[in-house]
Amino acid sequence: MVRRSWKALLSSMALCGTLAATNVAFAAGESCSDGCGNGSGCAGNCQSCDQIFSEAGQKLTDQLASMSACGNGCGNGDSSCCAPSSVCDDACGDLLGDACGEGCDGGLFGESGSGIEFGGWTQFGYQNNPDGAFTGNGAFNNVNFGAGYNNAKEWGVFGLNQQGLYLNKTADGSNGLGLGFRAEAIYGIDGNEAQSFGNNFGRYDYDEKWNHGIYEWALPQLYAEAAVGDLSVKLGHFYTPIGYEVIPSGGNFFLSRQVTFYNSEPFTHTGVLGSYAAGDNLTILSGWTLGMDSGFDQLNNGNSFLGGFIYNLSDATALTYMMTAGNLGWRGDGSINSVVLSHNWTDVIQSVHQFDVLGSNLGGSFAQTGISDNSTGQINYLFYTINEQLKAGVRQEWYKADSVSYNTVTYGVNIKPADILVIRPEVRHMWSPGASVGGQGHDDLFNQTVFGIDAILTY
Repeated sequence: MVRRSWKALLSSMALCGTLAATNVAFAAGESCSDGCGNGSGCAGNCQSCDQIFSEAGQKLTDQLASMSACGNGCGNGDSSCCAPSSVCDDACGDLLGDACGEGCDGGLFGESGSGIEFGGWTQFGYQNNPDGAFTGNGAFNNVNFGAGYNNAKEWGVFGLNQQGLYLNKTADGSNGLGLGFRAEAIYGIDGNEAQSFGNNFGRYDYDEKWNHGIYEWALPQLYAEAAVGDLSVKLGHFYTPIGYEVIPSGGNFFLSRQVTFYNSEPFTHTGVLGSYAAGDNLTILSGWTLGMDSGFDQLNNGNSFLGGFIYNLSDATALTYMMTAGNLGWRGDGSINSVVLSHNWTDVIQSVHQFDVLGSNLGGSFAQTGISDNSTGQINYLFYTINEQLKAGVRQEWYKADSVSYNTVTYGVNIKPADILVIRPEVRHMWSPGASVGGQGHDDLFNQTVFGIDAILTY
């Protein structure tokens, strides 16, 4: 059972009232002017209101069931065939529960009666040049970690970027203690980014055995979860809450990623992370991890705090602040602070603004090794929804790492020919007058234009 908000409850009450009024007319027919036999065609022979409501409810239930997958439109009434969730929803006190076969499984990629969900996504894409972020960096290893950008040719081919699969059960604490879990696997060109490269080499999924040319396997999430009331706690290996963009490509507007996201933010953590809804508008996160990008392993005594908050300033504006600080493992001692502000200007125009600061004692040089010691990232997005099938967007980024500035402007569209399919063409302009300072191909890499396109199927 899904926990309902007050808005949902009020909506349910309104829906019940509408159904009740409709049921009366449905049962009585056109000859009755009202639901209790006062029309000329009813002439004192009409049944009582209670009986009319009862019969009308049964008629509506039967009709909806026959129109849905539970009825003769799919399997001729086979009880193993479930109705759409909109029909099975219990918005009117479980009126339609029996007709919808409660408890039956939702199919291979649906949610079962136990709350366990199995799903995934498939992404194929193409970029004509390396982009300084995901495409063009190849698989990491313990010898040349972070060194160079063109050591594996992931561009110029139409390939499988991500094949993701997950098994999930959300912990629901609305009725006492609720338990859940999530296991997630990714295979493809992006697999190495999802691996736990903050581990000692050869531990968990950070191992050459997981790599096959430009394609790699990864297990970016494997955690247990417990929830009680407004508090939930994850324990295990999970994605970072820091920043705006994410590893699963379907969670982003663009195919390409921020330079900031790729170079100065963690991707995953191993540890414990609590989330508490402190009110209708405020959620607080707090936890402890084994540093950055670790998978059930501790490199260089990684030991760091992870936390922040999400605050809804209004129905249209949200502010997120996340940070990690301490011994970051492979990234040295230091901290990362990230602020994201999003605002809906109208129903069709939205902007997102992000500001990140990284400070560490790693002693690296982004221009020479591709790993920054200190950096600042400032990113702005503007989105315009043209219609339900088409949305346009632009992303501007300024990234300053170890005293050298890197700039990108990316623009593209999301085309949705179906709810489960999105196609994303984009153009990415990159320029950095100071990129030639450190060599390592930075001059060519960060002074170019990259074209990309991909398609994501979600199930």
